[in-house]
This record gives sequence, C-alpha cells and structure tokens, in this order.
Amino acid sequence: MASPQYASTSETTNAGRASRVLLGPCSDQLRDLLRHHVSTSTFSKVIHQQKRTLSKLTKPQLDLIFPRSGPYIGNYSDFDISLLYTLLRNVCNIPKHNKGWGKDPDPNDMSLSANIERIRNSRNRLGHALDFALSDSDFIDIWSSIRSAVVEIDNVLKNNQKYVKAVDFIKVDSMDSEMASWFKENLRKQIMEDTELKSLLSEYKNSLDQNFDGMVYIKMI
Repeated sequence: MASPQYASTSETTNAGRASRVLLGPCSDQLRDLLRHHVSTSTFSKVIHQQKRTLSKLTKPQLDLIFPRSGPYIGNYSDFDISLLYTLLRNVCNIPKHNKGWGKDPDPNDMSLSANIERIRNSRNRLGHALDFALSDSDFIDIWSSIRSAVVEIDNVLKNNQKYVKAVDFIKVDSMDSEMASWFKENLRKQIMEDTELKSLLSEYKNSLDQNFDGMVYIKMI
C-alpha cells in the first residue's frame, strides 16, 4: 500500500487530468491544424524556406525537423506543443491575435491564433503549478480555457468536434494515481526540457552579444 504521504489527492488528480488532455487531444489537434496548413509532403520545403524565422528553436527541435539524414519524413506525431506552437506561428501565415503572438489574448478574442495561444498558455500555467497540483477552482479555470479553444479549433478543422468529444470524455473518465502521475511526469519533462534548453540558448546568445559584433550565426540556425 502506498504511503499516505504520497497518496493521490483531488489536486494531483486534477493536474494529471489536465496533463492528459494537453498531451493527448490538444497536441493531436495542433498536429492536425499544422497538416491543415502544411502537408507532410511539403513540410521540408516549407520550413527550409522559413529557416530564418525558426532561429529560437532548441537544438533537439532543429535536429528533428532538419535531420542530418535528409528531409523530415514523419507525420508530426513526434512534435510537442512547444514545437507545434512555433511552427503554427511562424510558417502557417496565421494572422496574429489582437495582442500579438506570445501574449495573453483578450478573453473575447476567438481568432485562431488566440485559441492556439490559450492551449500553449494552459500548458505553461500547469507547468508553473506547485508540484503539478491544481485546486478545483484552478482546474475549472484551465479546463474551461482549454475546452473553449478546442471547440473553436475543431470548427476550423471541420472535424465534427472530434477533439471536443475527447476532451469531454477525459473529464469524466477514471484517473487512478498511476495514470495521473504518468501524464504529469511526461508533461513536466516536456516543459523542463523546453525551458532548460531555451535558457541555454539565451545564455549563449548573450555571450555572443558580448564578444561579437553581429548575431548572424544565431539567426541562421
């Protein structure tokens, strides 16, 4: 029997459920949205044309979409929310929302970019939750934001609300402590890798700023 000290609580289950929906239907929906704008068959050509705009990608992300063995030939299933967000923002010609990419959109802004932003913000907000635990009120708030964004993106994809149905199912599906922990740890790992690598890139950029006149190398990554 597990120690009471590590027993599952409603707060940890809430975080596990939110992690599950972000890693599952939300990520799959953003992959479909990327396919909607850029087919896998033309992906390598498109991103090579937009390479300058992808300078802030981490090395693992760059290695993934610009493999040394040749063009990317995958189906986007290996793209996480961070990479999907960057690609949707930079290579899909999606108009920015009224506050601009990277900022919190107005609550009444239902543009496509605003809803992409809300999914990314929900992931980041969950990542900042203490020990990946969410109170019931915080869970309701995050879940409402995720679901409304998924509804609007499903409307763009015209997929008969495929991902909204998945989100609604996950909200009521059983979540044992082992399942909740698996989803939380996988999302935690994704966020930590993203944050740590971007921090390293920022430090390297600052070092170049201090020692070189230009930033050509960084821009050409």
